Amino acid sequence: FEPLTPEDVLSVLALEKPVGVVTAFGGQTAIRLARTIEEAGYRLLGASADSIDLAEDRERFDALLESLGIDRPRGCTVNTLAEADEAVRKLGLPVLVRPSYVLGGQNMNIAFEAHDVAVFMQNILADGIDNPVLIDQYIRGTEIEVDAICDGRDILIPGIMEHIERTGVHSGDSIAVCPPVHIDDDMRKKILTDTKKICLGLHAVGLINLQYIVKGRGLYVIEVNPRASRTVPFMSKLTGLPLCDCAMRVCLGEKLSEMEYGTGYYRTPPFTAVKVPVFSFEKIGGESTLGPEMKSTGEVIGIGKTLTEALYKGLRAAGYRLEDTGRNQNGVLLTVCDADKPDIVEIARKFARLDFKLYATEGTARALHAAGLSVHTLRKLHTGDTETFDLMENGTIRYIVSTDANARMAARDGAKIRKKAVGLGIPCLTCTDTAAAVANCLHTGYRDSNVELMNMNHLRTAKRRIPFVKMQGCGNDYIYVNCMEKRVSAPESLAVQLSDRHFGIGGDGLVLIERSEIADARMRMFNLDGSEGNMCGNAIRCVAKFLYDNGICVKKDIVIETKSGLRTVTVTTQNGLVTSAAVNMGRAVFDTKQIPVKYAEQEMIAKPLTVSGKEYTVTCVSMGNPHCVVFNAGAVDLEKIGPEFEHHPIFPEQVNTEFVQVIDGHTLRMRVWERGSGETMACGTGACAAAAAAVRNGYCAPDTDVTVHLNGGDLVIRYTEEAVYMTGDAVLVFSGEIEV
Repeated sequence: FEPLTPEDVLSVLALEKPVGVVTAFGGQTAIRLARTIEEAGYRLLGASADSIDLAEDRERFDALLESLGIDRPRGCTVNTLAEADEAVRKLGLPVLVRPSYVLGGQNMNIAFEAHDVAVFMQNILADGIDNPVLIDQYIRGTEIEVDAICDGRDILIPGIMEHIERTGVHSGDSIAVCPPVHIDDDMRKKILTDTKKICLGLHAVGLINLQYIVKGRGLYVIEVNPRASRTVPFMSKLTGLPLCDCAMRVCLGEKLSEMEYGTGYYRTPPFTAVKVPVFSFEKIGGESTLGPEMKSTGEVIGIGKTLTEALYKGLRAAGYRLEDTGRNQNGVLLTVCDADKPDIVEIARKFARLDFKLYATEGTARALHAAGLSVHTLRKLHTGDTETFDLMENGTIRYIVSTDANARMAARDGAKIRKKAVGLGIPCLTCTDTAAAVANCLHTGYRDSNVELMNMNHLRTAKRRIPFVKMQGCGNDYIYVNCMEKRVSAPESLAVQLSDRHFGIGGDGLVLIERSEIADARMRMFNLDGSEGNMCGNAIRCVAKFLYDNGICVKKDIVIETKSGLRTVTVTTQNGLVTSAAVNMGRAVFDTKQIPVKYAEQEMIAKPLTVSGKEYTVTCVSMGNPHCVVFNAGAVDLEKIGPEFEHHPIFPEQVNTEFVQVIDGHTLRMRVWERGSGETMACGTGACAAAAAAVRNGYCAPDTDVTVHLNGGDLVIRYTEEAVYMTGDAVLVFSGEIEV
């Protein structure tokens, strides 16, 4: 950085002889020089020295807010420890203690006890400051941030940023979301009104940054900075509004009404963006707990169709390792202060649902046990027990949630755990709000392979409207999109969003119907997790129905291109509409290299396989997708054992697993765990694999009809050496249009 001292700056100004000086883009250090520059005879463009002082001087600013009828947390200015004690008696605990004219929240602290106030005051006064110390009532609510441009008459706000972390974490260290999630239209209107009042009351010109707390229906001002904030680049990229250019035009006398951007709120983007801080604790050391004093060294942006997608992208860009499963006994360590124990229960529950093993220190473990959660209790470090560090060092602990009522005490166990985590590169979440956001991200199913990549220079200006139909075959339901004329971008991400049965349309995945140069149409199928499948027997019948019923391909034998090759579908109609279809599914492949499966022999038929400590007899076969068929295994906990089969190291591309009961030589009953989707009502390729495996194991005869009973209905399968034939229904559920 260039030196921003009075001597250096005045020397430059004397040489350059500018018509005006703008301090707004130099941060807090620059605006401190405003009065010096003004007294030296130079014209300030934008905020005047008096406007800056009005925003920073507690008594003057409080008087301004009172005259405007705007609320702020009650506060006092003090100069001595005795005055601080009196302020605490007047305001009550907790309070925020900070010096005025601070940079980056330096020496700013939240005091929960009177003793903390004394310690913090001594630290501040020891620096020999000239300005008074500010003590404010601490209100725990939702913190929001607004950048505005004021021309002295009107204001322009590009958007509102809502902080994920509650008040008390420095705005530079908070994850910010835009558009905000919890701000309704009434509050939005109040924010605009109060922001305009403050801007005009300060006689602000150019950029101004305001921070509020929203608690219930109340709106409280906590900070106003008559300068550009670090959020300006974020908002400029997000909205496409050139804030710096616009602010300079205003400083030079142009009015907002004369520009092309309007006044009030700028247009709301059709997507969600998050600003995620980046930290460098592994390089600079120090306590990683977040609080009022800023510790981040940079920021990244995540943009997505939904908050969860944007948050996932932002966290990954910031360096977070987001493992969405606790498979292989991965665990999460929870150790929080008493104030955070009510919040930690739901966070722990979310990690437990992802199969993470819960580890907790004694006090936190008691809270989790009381909530009915299974948790392994760890003894405190100061007792000499090394289990906590052992689990961290051997890789068992994948996440740590650690909060501390007084993080500045380095001798405490929490501080030691956080320091160890930084050294080992274990994600350490020091705020329960951040931990909840990470847990929510893990639950969405987003991962690096299925998020939408967006071009920052060509962001959408409106949401996409996508017509769709929902169809099912044997209860295996998918969302179908006609892409014959217009392609859909990022289908991997769409599959995750739309397939959710609670927050989307609901289905086992997404199917795109596209043009083909070698067939009547092309089918692309995406699983619940966004991964693309090679083939789907139930979906291909529905694709044929869509083509026939909509007049796109009106013939009995329809050829459809798939990732596993061309497939011919023969349709059966009633009243001119397809009701069922027979599909030539191609040849069943038992060659282990082609399936693929890591097995020494050429075929794996009726061979033992140990999964989670239990031996199963399996037959492996490919029907365009890899399948592992298990006969007569008895009752199985499919939710538990399914993922273990899917991710078994013997299957390099994961596997679909069928648990099959042989009823007789013509009848099978089957449950299926599909890779990327979990248990489904039916699986067409799985039914074909089961029938083929049944023939090879001697349970059924070749070239005969075998009825496979599935949870969603029946499929009729005929296996021959040359091909496997499948017959089943194809049903339209409903059609519609979704906005994303």
